Amino acid sequence: MKKVITAIGDKNLNQKLKQENSIEIVTEDIPYKEGIIEFLENKQIDFLILSELLPGEIDLKELIEKIKNINSNIQIILFLEKKNQELENYLYAKGVYSIFYDNQIEISKIIELIKGENENRQLKRELEELKQFVIQKQNNQARIKNFLQRKNEKIKNKELSVIENAEAKEMSSKMKQSQVICISGTSGVGKSIFSVNLAKVFMESQNKILIIDFDVLNNSLHTILGIKKYPEKIANKIKNNNLLEPMQVEELIIKINSKIDLIAEISLLFDGKYQISKVKIKSILSKLKEKYTTIIIDTSSECFLDYTKEIMKNSNINIFMVEPNLLEIKKAKNLLNIYINEWGIPQYNFQIVFNKYNENSIDSSILKNIFSGFTILGKLSHNSEYNLLINKNDKGNLRKKLQKEYMNTFQKLLKNEDSGRKLRRNLWKKC
Repeated sequence: MKKVITAIGDKNLNQKLKQENSIEIVTEDIPYKEGIIEFLENKQIDFLILSELLPGEIDLKELIEKIKNINSNIQIILFLEKKNQELENYLYAKGVYSIFYDNQIEISKIIELIKGENENRQLKRELEELKQFVIQKQNNQARIKNFLQRKNEKIKNKELSVIENAEAKEMSSKMKQSQVICISGTSGVGKSIFSVNLAKVFMESQNKILIIDFDVLNNSLHTILGIKKYPEKIANKIKNNNLLEPMQVEELIIKINSKIDLIAEISLLFDGKYQISKVKIKSILSKLKEKYTTIIIDTSSECFLDYTKEIMKNSNINIFMVEPNLLEIKKAKNLLNIYINEWGIPQYNFQIVFNKYNENSIDSSILKNIFSGFTILGKLSHNSEYNLLINKNDKGNLRKKLQKEYMNTFQKLLKNEDSGRKLRRNLWKKC
């Protein structure tokens, strides 16, 4: 039975929901925002029905943030006063997808959402649309293939050879330089585990690797690696309340092994809460690139953090992680839409990794069509070895069961290291 609370300023709605046998309304309608926080402490609630117009001192974004911090799995049905695209983008990033407006309140729709009936119908409809899309693509595949073959035959071998040689030289030159790899994606997709394991794969070919935990809201890399959050010198300064002098990035570096270092608490360099200037980000990365061959940055899924945008713009490679099921794909597409259309980061800059893949995931051919405009690096299976890695605080080499998958992804990453290379090749073939 679903446990539900309401905070909508409508006692009648609360009473009507109590009449449903499959829904347990655990309290009277909560009359103010702060009351939600007080009630949720130490209680497991499945659904919250919330109105933007509910009185209280706290604003809606901060309220959603606090609710999710208390219960990350709670599903929120939210009624807004009017259309607000910027607010909706924030809500999507926080995992709030059931959004209505005050003139759309229907008790039957709310009951359907709580029971999951509406969600099931929507999933079936979206899956059917995806299948039809793939069928259409497959029907046109032979015709497109023949067209491309005729085009390719017109390209002179000598001209193609010149391009390939130039690209090989360019890639060889780039691999000798420092590269910054930004890892992004929705909450819970596995960015932190991926960052650690990718660093371990890079150990085979790179001299010095640095991982930076830029997820200041949910930083966890130090926990995965089984180390303290601060270097000993910084921990002593904090203990003695002696952080008056400006902090230098070198002071935050923690040694993991002979090739991998970590910065676990980058927020000590921030100008204010969740704020760091564009100039400072560029300066930090420029300084670190003098010391490290590869810098891997684990970012937050929150799209209101401007510094994430600057990290993406200053990265050589942007890897975006997606969990291959319909709900997570919807979240991923919403987040990518913000990155591309609002932040102005070109689509071809993103390379997709499908994480936690299993036998029940959406088929690979469908995934490739959904993300047809992106470079696909590959898929990583959902493996119990991840829990062992976290619980054992594994600082050593990547375990054998995971090594092959990550090595394949690594090799594709090297092949596609210049994001524009594949695009330029395709444009040349079409000329």
